[in-house]
Amino acid sequence: MNCLLVFWIMEILNLEEKVKNAEALIHQKNEARLEIVQRLQKREFDRFHIRTQLENLSLYHGYYKVDAIRYLQGALDEYDHVDEFTKQIKGSFHRLKCGRNSLAEEKQILREIKCAQEQKEKSCANLEAKSWSHWQLGDVLLNSKESIKSQFDQLYNELEGESKQQKAYYSKIKGLQKRLPPVEREISSLEKKLEEIDCERKELYGHLEQLRSCVDTRHLFWIVN
Repeated sequence: MNCLLVFWIMEILNLEEKVKNAEALIHQKNEARLEIVQRLQKREFDRFHIRTQLENLSLYHGYYKVDAIRYLQGALDEYDHVDEFTKQIKGSFHRLKCGRNSLAEEKQILREIKCAQEQKEKSCANLEAKSWSHWQLGDVLLNSKESIKSQFDQLYNELEGESKQQKAYYSKIKGLQKRLPPVEREISSLEKKLEEIDCERKELYGHLEQLRSCVDTRHLFWIVN
């Protein structure tokens, strides 16, 4: 009977020691997880800060003006097309009115007028369908070739005057773009480590519950007997 008592006591003590070891290991994993989470939060903030700087530099320091100039140049080209078609139509009408044309030549001129008129109407429709308000600076409405040309010249002159500043901005943007990939790689690595340690903690908690259940069972058996 004494041997059995010693056996049960030793088994319970052994299980309780395993419980303590499991709890200590879980504590270590929790501490390690906290460090990973804190590091991950810091790097995510760094990534957000870098991206915000890139967006601000792109929006306010030149890229906006470059896009605006490109867009307004397209509008001016469209107006030039309208002017060209208008001149072509007037020239054709002049040939039709003042020239000595055969019937076949008159039919050809009329076809040219019709074609030019259709192209002009298409260009006018394109101009009416587009909105230039996004590129508007100040109170000047971009509703004519003259107003768009004035806006285009203003932006172009401003951009030329900022060429030295632009070099500094481009250099800063390049530096930020170079810093971003390592930060994103570290974030990915930390997320993977966090996932791994969470799996380990889950297994440890499951093992701890089993050990505690065994201890409780041994205590209950000892009390009953």
